[in-house]
Amino acid sequence: MKLIYSPALNDRSFTAWRVPAAAVAVLLLATPAHAQTKSEVVVSASAGYDSNPFLAFGNDRDVASFRLEMVPTISRSDGISSITVSGRVEHVEYARLYDAADNLSANMSATYRVNERMEVAGRVQISSSISTTDFTRPLLDTPGVTPIDPTLPIDDDITLLGDRQRRNSASAEFSLAYTLSPFDQLRWSSVAQAQRYPGSINLQDSDYASQRLAYSRQFNEDVSLGSSVDASVSNFRNGRIGDATMVSPQLSLGLRLSPRLQLSGSFGLSFTRTKLALGTVSSTTLSGNLQACYKGSLSNFCLNGLRQVLPSAIGGVRKQSSIGATYSLRLSERETIQVGGSYSLASTPLTGIGGDFESIRSYARYEHQLNEKLRLFASAGYSDTQDNLGQKRSNFQGAVGVSFKFGSVQ
Repeated sequence: MKLIYSPALNDRSFTAWRVPAAAVAVLLLATPAHAQTKSEVVVSASAGYDSNPFLAFGNDRDVASFRLEMVPTISRSDGISSITVSGRVEHVEYARLYDAADNLSANMSATYRVNERMEVAGRVQISSSISTTDFTRPLLDTPGVTPIDPTLPIDDDITLLGDRQRRNSASAEFSLAYTLSPFDQLRWSSVAQAQRYPGSINLQDSDYASQRLAYSRQFNEDVSLGSSVDASVSNFRNGRIGDATMVSPQLSLGLRLSPRLQLSGSFGLSFTRTKLALGTVSSTTLSGNLQACYKGSLSNFCLNGLRQVLPSAIGGVRKQSSIGATYSLRLSERETIQVGGSYSLASTPLTGIGGDFESIRSYARYEHQLNEKLRLFASAGYSDTQDNLGQKRSNFQGAVGVSFKFGSVQ
């Protein structure tokens, strides 16, 4: 962990996530010795071209690059509890113009079924990375990272694009699910997150904490309904201006339209109070999420939408909305393709100072599995962003590479 240590991450602001982190550690100790253990290390190397890898201003930004990545993962499960520990180390070397980029992360997640009615889960993540446009990794499968609650905060802050600034972050999630009856479930979720931008004078360090209480009822195998209440606090480290509290009641719906097609979502309002230099300002906005997925024998398709209120790196709590789609198809026993895209919009801060940010991403990836351990891949992608000054920056990326997996099961 010394490689990703930052003094900015070692302060009292992290007290909020130490409790969930300790809960994950307890789950690790609770796993029986006879559990099945699986370990693997995936090493990937690729060569690529970017027209503007950091979405910077100006011309003559195209560059060739070489990327080396290692992703170790260890998982353990016995049917009652499961634990996954993973990491990621990435080094990107550019042929000109840019310094090398090193990105690091570590994740630990666990679940434990206390009894027939109760299950607890936790996840801790620490990372240090420079925001860039990267399409070389599979976007439908992130080893070791399984969100406890997919509607809790996301790390995709589009206001970071183009800053070429290192972000150190730490987050912890914890949830407790209690089955009231064969048809009713009560769930409590908690998350804490800290973002730090060492050496930056333009970006604002922030802390975020959220609690959620949710109830759901399964009417039959095809229909479920529920409700939830979220309460969150956003705090900017450079002062009280912009700090915000938010409460969001929502209704949720789950539908299985066919054995292959499922629809789920939640919809409601977010009531936010933001601190100003003189008093506070209140605002109300729609919030929620939607997911529709079709799982075929050879193909998968998912459509996702999300709208939430989150702190932004450039300052201010903003409404961030996104919609995206992913599609994968198995061409043969050894060949697959993935395509997808997304559109995101971060509004002006709720305090009214600043402007909108827009981001568009699209990608395609082809994989050919030579054997159980060795894969070849080729990827292409396009991304652009438009900031609050109305200036648009874009990047085209293409890459070819190889990945090799070492692994075993005990």
